[in-house]
Amino acid sequence: MKIAITGHTAGIGKAFAEQLSQRGHSVVGISRGVGENIRRIPHTASLIEPCDLFINNAQTGYAQTELLYEVWKRWQGQERYIWNISTMMIEEPINSRPDNQDDLVMSAYRNQKLALEEASRQLRFKNKWPQISVVRPGGVATQNQFDNINKANVDVWVKSVIDTFSHNDNISISEISIGYANKRIPI
Repeated sequence: MKIAITGHTAGIGKAFAEQLSQRGHSVVGISRGVGENIRRIPHTASLIEPCDLFINNAQTGYAQTELLYEVWKRWQGQERYIWNISTMMIEEPINSRPDNQDDLVMSAYRNQKLALEEASRQLRFKNKWPQISVVRPGGVATQNQFDNINKANVDVWVKSVIDTFSHNDNISISEISIGYANKRIPI
């Protein structure tokens, strides 16, 4: 499968790129670190268009949502997949301040992710294809400058997401939240 990933040079995007490459998939990486900018919506969508799966991970302003609309428009009616990476923060009534980050910045971030999720829901009901899934990470250790205590290892988290989508035949996942837990359920 050919898979486009925005933000593939760090954090969750990097873990997806590495693990999916190891599984034999062809990865199209789209990141500032390789000279790309998701705010260049038509250009970025043209890089994604020949792929089968788009992991919409990188977030800058509302570009993640704008890119979703552009890719959806190009893929409308085609058997392809979009995973929009959101945040479990949207499940809270107000923004939290992980790692003591700026309150206003986190408020804007939460609202940008809310827009992404609402766009995902609207597009999902317009056409069966492409299939759109919202994936909400919560408490994932993605950056070394933050306190990573009580956070899920990014590689373990990404493997859990991939396994959830790839090991369940005839199951469609529209939205899923996967966060840190300090103990596994013994089943």
